[in-house]
Amino acid sequence: MILLTCLIIGMVSHVLSDSTGCAAPHSLDKQLTRLSQHFNINHPDVGNGGAIFTNILKKYKQIPEKSIILDAILHLYLDLFKVLMQHNEVKDEVSIVANSLNECMTSANYKTQKELLSDLKKLYNIKWDDQMVQRKAIIELHDVLDIMKDTGKRRRKRNMGRRPRI
Repeated sequence: MILLTCLIIGMVSHVLSDSTGCAAPHSLDKQLTRLSQHFNINHPDVGNGGAIFTNILKKYKQIPEKSIILDAILHLYLDLFKVLMQHNEVKDEVSIVANSLNECMTSANYKTQKELLSDLKKLYNIKWDDQMVQRKAIIELHDVLDIMKDTGKRRRKRNMGRRPRI
């Protein structure tokens, strides 16, 4: 739990700095410093097992994918802060940081990402053993393949206009 908490505290400022419509990370310096001290993030065991979120975030370079991951991470932070609110010594700091994260979640950009995440969940919950679902999927397959082909063409055209790196 301490490892998770320490890495999450470090990630809060990273998430806030990458998000539009959020509090500036430096405005939370006092709260993040207090949380860092409370959870003793300089303890040698904190580095064991590697990072929790930054390794995942670094895998995604394009904005849409990175934004979806950031949205999921914000939700995880809010879940963590519900647990941390039980620590009376840092309750105020946790509350301030959680409110900042909530501001990020209500920005227009994150509303779109929230819808996208919701749609992804719907897709993963499709019941493939239902014959009606199978029929609908087969009917839509041609359209899906056309969209995929068109998406690939746009990427190639966009990349053709770029000069090669030297």
